[in-house]
Amino acid sequence: MPLFQDISTPDFDRIREVLHRLAANPPQVLLLEGGTEPQRLAAARYWAACVNCQQPGGEGGPCLICPTCMQIDAGEHLDVLAYDGRISNADDEAHPGPIRALNMDNIRELKQKLRDAPHGQGRRVVLLMGVEQNRSNAANALLKALEEPSPSSCFVLLAAQREQLLPTLVSRSLCLTLPWPDSLSRDPALQPWEEALALFITSGRGLFERTGARNALDARLAGQILLACQKSMSRVMSGNDDALCPLDTALALLPREKRVQCCFWFNEAQEALGFNVTPARVLEALAARLHVTRMGN
Repeated sequence: MPLFQDISTPDFDRIREVLHRLAANPPQVLLLEGGTEPQRLAAARYWAACVNCQQPGGEGGPCLICPTCMQIDAGEHLDVLAYDGRISNADDEAHPGPIRALNMDNIRELKQKLRDAPHGQGRRVVLLMGVEQNRSNAANALLKALEEPSPSSCFVLLAAQREQLLPTLVSRSLCLTLPWPDSLSRDPALQPWEEALALFITSGRGLFERTGARNALDARLAGQILLACQKSMSRVMSGNDDALCPLDTALALLPREKRVQCCFWFNEAQEALGFNVTPARVLEALAARLHVTRMGN
């Protein structure tokens, strides 16, 4: 299995080449948008390998075979630190992993590390996820560090779309857009659900009868419906909405200033499924939010 497998396909050749070139003069803050969440994380770790591997490969990138590359890919390298604003303090304390919560204790520890030299000969790389959903004092304290240039450290912001982040963060970042998932592909099996959700957004009717049916909706199907919503909103926000897709038409009716907030709601719904919240309740709550937003337009 290749390292950084989620970005190992030819679709990501350009992204890898850009990262190779940037490694010669790393930006203080790199913003990775687009792609899927696993692809953004893989790209961020690949970038960490670019600035830490001491045995560059033939194309100027990391060698992908040394202990440094393997440790970074596994999330185990001491100079690659990751924080996620969506992880709760309780989960972080009970199950500390390679990606930590964005809380004051962890940030104090990080800021102390930033004052010290990296363990290896490369750079310390700090990955930041879920920043758009975390407005805590810890997040604010960490974001201030982005304004303090460091020759031995750099930061990577990960977000589905740069519009989800504060403009001041985006303005300080070098933005790199990963290949978007095939937003035009549609699963015929999801069409009845997309139509029902679109009808509910515009009229407040027709969805709960479907979600209330016995064994009609499991977590896997709910996840697919949420992915369809994200693809549809991506088309709408880029001006490429499909007039033949009822969901595109319904989401296009939402106020422009509310569409980024809807992206947050899609992410929150995905997280709720991950915490085993009943799929029907997750979809119903999301649909209610979208309908209220539509009616308030």
